[in-house]
Amino acid sequence: MDTFPQGFLWGSGTSAFQTEGAWNQDGKGVSIWDRFTHSSARDPFPKETADVASDSYRRWEEDVEALGYLGVRSYSFSLSWPRLFPDGYATGEPNAAAFDGVQVFGYSAWSLVDGFEWNYGYGVRRGLFYIDFSQPNRTRVPKTTAHYYKQIIADNAREAHDE
Repeated sequence: MDTFPQGFLWGSGTSAFQTEGAWNQDGKGVSIWDRFTHSSARDPFPKETADVASDSYRRWEEDVEALGYLGVRSYSFSLSWPRLFPDGYATGEPNAAAFDGVQVFGYSAWSLVDGFEWNYGYGVRRGLFYIDFSQPNRTRVPKTTAHYYKQIIADNAREAHDE
């Protein structure tokens, strides 16, 4: 195939850690990346953090203008899970500042799973599905995290639409 199909939509995306900044403001909890970049494990570059990053948390309107300038029609971004739930779990009270004026449609499975695994030092591997690689059919069995994530999607999904 030499060309993209008719109606193909190019998109752009960023992750919270790359762009968000404001790492300790408005009730945000500490993420695994915050903890890592503030630890001695970052040697020989101990002062390199994403505390400010590109400051999209405060400068999102400029970012939207920049996307418009570039002609971006599809953009996916993420918010840090501890910004939404400071204790790292979706069972606690959400951070009201994170939802102020925002309609949340969904969230990344990997950020959710990271929150569960971090508290066990990654000794407990949550994942979404258990796969028995010794079996030829590689049956996927949903783990507890898959059920939680399925509910998050069901509660926050939006209808797909064509332009």
